[in-house]
Amino acid sequence: MNRENKIVIFVVFVMLIYFVTATPIIMDDGFHYEGFTESLARGKLDFKSFYGFHGLSFFAVPIFWLTNSINSLQAVSHNSIIIASIIFSLLSIPLAFLVGKDFYSRADLPAEASFDAKGSDRRLSAKAGVYFLILFLLTPYTYTTMFRGFQEAALLFFILLIVYASINKKSWTPIAWAIGGIVKPFALTLFPLFIKDFWPQMLNFFKLRFNINRKIIWLFVALAIGGAYLGFSYYQTGHLINNAAINSYQGNFDTGNPPPLTESFTAGLKGFLRVGANLLLHFRKIMISPFIIILGALSLLFNKKLPLRKEIIFSIIFNFILVGSLTFSFSKYLLPMTTLFALASVSYLLKYPRLMWLVFLDSFFVFLPIWNYFGVNFWNNIWIYLIPFYLGVVLFICQRIFMKIKSPDKTGL
Repeated sequence: MNRENKIVIFVVFVMLIYFVTATPIIMDDGFHYEGFTESLARGKLDFKSFYGFHGLSFFAVPIFWLTNSINSLQAVSHNSIIIASIIFSLLSIPLAFLVGKDFYSRADLPAEASFDAKGSDRRLSAKAGVYFLILFLLTPYTYTTMFRGFQEAALLFFILLIVYASINKKSWTPIAWAIGGIVKPFALTLFPLFIKDFWPQMLNFFKLRFNINRKIIWLFVALAIGGAYLGFSYYQTGHLINNAAINSYQGNFDTGNPPPLTESFTAGLKGFLRVGANLLLHFRKIMISPFIIILGALSLLFNKKLPLRKEIIFSIIFNFILVGSLTFSFSKYLLPMTTLFALASVSYLLKYPRLMWLVFLDSFFVFLPIWNYFGVNFWNNIWIYLIPFYLGVVLFICQRIFMKIKSPDKTGL
């Protein structure tokens, strides 16, 4: 087992212990996600009684069955949506490492001079994997709010899975995209990452003949998954999505009479300005360090050797347009965008490792508002809550020490 695999296993173990120290409390939308799960587990698909997107609930059903069948775990069964999110969050750890590693194994980046040519690319890509894993640890919103029943931890897993599959040109990429889309629709903005690999290879207009790319079958399956989900929702509610549109109702939301989806959208500059605020202002409980957003944007602007550079830019633009058009939005809606910015930012962190200290400093102020608003409900004190932050710092220091040993001509951390 190589060093990187040991790092990943260690991080999974520490984060599992960290999650066990939390006290889950389902709140707000979490009641609807859990309610849909338990209704489905009892054989009733009920879009009318529970608003929102329920892709995660399909994965939570087996957890409910298992825990509810054991007397000592029956109380836990009512947190099945949270347990499903915990599982996806833990699975995101090795996936984040693989995404960073595979992405930068395809990037034309200069190898470190101290390494021999044969091993430099592998070591550099492994280092990129560790750095991207650190950035995952510095994204506290996802693994904090899952303890109130929110689904962003699962959404992040599917975002990473879509990116990983797109990098490696997997035929099943559209399936991951479709499932991510019914967990939260913002994952759908990632289609530019892979769609070109699924178009017909040639179109002859004169002979009216397609040379069909066989992989397009997977795209049709993905569309069928999304179509079935929306179709059942429409059949039960009269709307494609039983959505609690902000500013579209007064008083308690009537799940049996949802507002039209169009009321969730508006034209104007305010929504797009809000996107900027949700990327850069810590007090808005943002996804990741604004410094990482800036580094990622600069990398996409100037580093033309990044793999999937144009596709990433288009995905970010689509996420920006979708969220900016909403009547109201939260920073969590920008998770596809922030993940891609984080991935792109690693190129600068590889070239200038000391920048990571600024990332840690900035990230501390990402953790604080999320602790004050969310984390305080689930952990006893802030010092325990900051364990992922400490873990990221430890990983970086250990990585730098290892690099210093391998290249003694370089100095400092």
